[in-house]
Amino acid sequence: MGQGAEDRKAVFAAIVQANQAWVRGYFRARLRDWASADDLAQDVFVTAYLKLRQFRGDASVASWLHGIAHNHLRNFIRKHREAAIGGSEELQALLDDSLKQGESGSEMPARFDALAECLQGLPKQARVLLEQRYVEGRSVGEIAEDAGKGYSALTMQLHRLRGMLADCISREMRRKAL
Repeated sequence: MGQGAEDRKAVFAAIVQANQAWVRGYFRARLRDWASADDLAQDVFVTAYLKLRQFRGDASVASWLHGIAHNHLRNFIRKHREAAIGGSEELQALLDDSLKQGESGSEMPARFDALAECLQGLPKQARVLLEQRYVEGRSVGEIAEDAGKGYSALTMQLHRLRGMLADCISREMRRKAL
C-alpha cells in the first residue's frame, strides 16, 4: 500500500472521528428505529470514503456529509414509505387537499368526476399501474418485480403520476367553475 493510500485512510479516519456523532444523531432524530439510523450513518461514511477523491473542498466536510446523509435518508424513506402510507391514502390525499383549500364537501362529487376524466387522459400503461397499486392494492415491490422495474424507479413514477393527477384535477375544477 502506497503513501497516498495511507494518507487518505488517515484523513478519512479523522473525518469519521470528527463527524460520526452528529451524523448518527441526524438519523436518530428522524427515525424511530435506531438500528436503521446507525446503519444509515455507516452507509454515509462508506459513500464518503468511496467519493473522497471527488470532494473538491467547495464546502465544508460537514456540509458535504450532510448532503450525503440527506440523500441516504430520502432514499431510505422512499423505500420504506409504503409501510407507513399504505393502501390508497396517497390518492385520498389528492382529494383531501381540496378541503384544505376551502372546498366544501358538496364539491367532492365534482372532484371525483374530475379524477375520472383525468385518469382517462393518461396513457393505458399509467392507468394499469395506478389500478394495480390503488385498486388491486398490490405493493410497489410486487409490481416492480412483475414489471422488471426497479423499486425506486416505480416509486418515482407513481409519485409523478399522482402529481399529474393533482394538477389535472385542479385544472378541471377551475374549468368547470367557469
